[in-house]
Amino acid sequence: MAEYWLIKTILLIALAAVGWLTIRPARSANHLAIRRLGMMVIILFAFFAVLFPSLLNELATRVGVERGINLLVYVLVLAFFVQMATSYRRDSEADKRLTLLARAVALSTVTPPDQSSAGGSPDTAADGPQTDVLPSFDAR
Repeated sequence: MAEYWLIKTILLIALAAVGWLTIRPARSANHLAIRRLGMMVIILFAFFAVLFPSLLNELATRVGVERGINLLVYVLVLAFFVQMATSYRRDSEADKRLTLLARAVALSTVTPPDQSSAGGSPDTAADGPQTDVLPSFDAR
């Protein structure tokens, strides 16, 4: 088990970075460029893993993994977690914007009540029963 300390350390640091990515507030639009760069690195890593499996095996044994395919799976699982974290952030930001938009639309379509019928004129009796009277409750 002592030979696996390097890969465990790398994986724990990577998972902590994914967790930090999930909870930190978005400050700029640079995250899209970073995501694209990360995706390209993973694609290149997988590309070289297919072309040169012996190099992947050697790299895997250096970081403490038995086979190269296991290292590739670890990297792809981390990429999956990063994708989940960024999707979560993007969805929560979209939800906030949608809520603000719905509030703005609701407030912009509000019509003020008709002031001429507020006094209880006979014209409102023809429209049906008044529903603005609150029920009385016994305070026992």
